[in-house]
Amino acid sequence: MAGVFILFWIAGCIIPGVEDFYRKRLKRATELLNRHMSIGFTVPVVMLCHGPLSDTRSIVMIIIGFVLTGLFNTVLAYFLAFPVQCLLVRCDKQFSFDRDTDIENGDARRTTKLSKRTSPWIYPRHWALRNPALLLCWLFTLILGVPLRYSAQSDVVLSTFLLFSVWLTTLSIQTSIKHNPHLASCLRTLLSGLFNAVLWTSLAMIAYVFTDSAISNRPLPAMLDTLQTHTSLSTLIVRAASAPPPPTPDTSASTDSNTPIPTVTMTLAAGDIAISILNSGLVAWGLKLYEYRLQLLSRGGLTVCTVSAVLALADTVCGPLFARHVLGVAPASRALAFAARSVTIALANPVMAMLGGDAGLNAAMVVGSGIVYQMGLGFGVGRWLEGKLGEGAAANDPRVVAAGVTVGINAAAMGTAYLYETQNEAAPHAALSMIALGTMTVVFSSITPLARWIMGSMST
Repeated sequence: MAGVFILFWIAGCIIPGVEDFYRKRLKRATELLNRHMSIGFTVPVVMLCHGPLSDTRSIVMIIIGFVLTGLFNTVLAYFLAFPVQCLLVRCDKQFSFDRDTDIENGDARRTTKLSKRTSPWIYPRHWALRNPALLLCWLFTLILGVPLRYSAQSDVVLSTFLLFSVWLTTLSIQTSIKHNPHLASCLRTLLSGLFNAVLWTSLAMIAYVFTDSAISNRPLPAMLDTLQTHTSLSTLIVRAASAPPPPTPDTSASTDSNTPIPTVTMTLAAGDIAISILNSGLVAWGLKLYEYRLQLLSRGGLTVCTVSAVLALADTVCGPLFARHVLGVAPASRALAFAARSVTIALANPVMAMLGGDAGLNAAMVVGSGIVYQMGLGFGVGRWLEGKLGEGAAANDPRVVAAGVTVGINAAAMGTAYLYETQNEAAPHAALSMIALGTMTVVFSSITPLARWIMGSMST
């Protein structure tokens, strides 16, 4: 992500027309990827079934620690970012709190958009025309996935099409609710928040795994292994490019027939495809950062990096200590998972590897935070935030910066994706804070004396 941002930024300074190329050729594809990248967060939730926590007390203590650290991070992120940005803006003397005109104009524009919406009574036909990919996914699930599952014992096709079918269905229902003029505003907000795509897709895939395990008499770990093989798309491409050519008939005849030729079969499962989409979306955020580069290369960017570094150090050190010595979370690997409880999964994995933390529990906390924030934003916090910020808010507005930092640090990619989807002004600050928090957490975890002290304190 950072590499893409730097590359486009340098190219934009040297080559004229780079921004026009992005807006005409890449922006729509980037926004489409932003809308669907959260499907990758369903996989860690399903994989929690691999190793359930054994005792009830550990589950309760982990939930308590998750809630308390989440509240602490939320409050600290906002009330650190807001005064720091106010101080920087006051020094710059470029900010004014008189924004009533902009808010009124934004509300008027939104009202005009709503008034132009019509309610066609031929809804099923319009819905089908707007969702061809959804209908094709369900069709392929029934005519390809189910027959191949029971005739060829192949789970990949069924699980892949089922995953995308449920995901697109939930998104379609959520979008229909958001734009339904026959529902009251509060009811639209409530129902759209309840139909969280990550939550319902995860539950549907968990139900599929348990059902197929019971029908086929296969153990649950074996079923979960068919859902994710940990093979990335880049690995397959590199392997295909570097694979040796097949032997010629003469060469094969001269080789020892008793010597077997080792072959390794690598395939993509449904979970691997979803994770690849997530990783692609994270990289594509570099283009969104380039789009909002003026906001980032300002005093707001300095505030984001400063607050993110402070919270990264606090989480890395205090998170495991609080979980271990205050809440009594055991074993130590579960307590160490709190060192990166808000870091996006792509950057949390190396932190868990360096500290010896429980990667599964850490992924569950990251995804859980994202779901809570996404549902909270859908339940009305997002609309309240838009009303407080107004449309076209200034890049250095402390309210914009503080809101972006709070969402980016606590909700990581899921919350940032929601802000980009709703075109909120705080989205670039959320993306930058997510990157800064993850990067600084990796940096602090790689400091050998600090990492040894944290791991040593788990046994005392």
